[in-house]
Amino acid sequence: MILYSGAPELLAAHRPALAALGDPVDLGADAGLASLYDAGLLGLMWSVFGGWLHATALAGADGVTAARFTEVSNRWLKTVSWFMSGYAEQIDAGEYPGDDATIDVQVAAIGHRLHAGEARGVDGRLPRLHLDLMRSAVEAGHGGDSYARIIDAFRK
Repeated sequence: MILYSGAPELLAAHRPALAALGDPVDLGADAGLASLYDAGLLGLMWSVFGGWLHATALAGADGVTAARFTEVSNRWLKTVSWFMSGYAEQIDAGEYPGDDATIDVQVAAIGHRLHAGEARGVDGRLPRLHLDLMRSAVEAGHGGDSYARIIDAFRK
């Protein structure tokens, strides 16, 4: 993927050269958007890698190979992408109906993950960060909202 933003006529003129390197993605005329998307996408990548590495360590503590865990993880990411699309709609609308799994439910679920990690000697800093974000949302009265509400913590 080649992120492009800027004059549309330049992209049209150079699309064949860019396409030889990857799939050109036109982000619009604002020349700064490609850099902004790049920073955001790198953050997404590192967050996904961090979550995957933590989960792989958790499964590996019981003898599951990274390769086997990753087979199932890759399938799971398709479901995660489905949630991201739904959450994007909620974020754009500014409405966070808790019709899938509320933040209250997520708090309980991450408690199980922390317990499983502690029992296996797996570092819990990453899930504790998520738990802190969720607890802040609950304390603000949003425990019945969807996980997408956590975006408020990043917007401050």
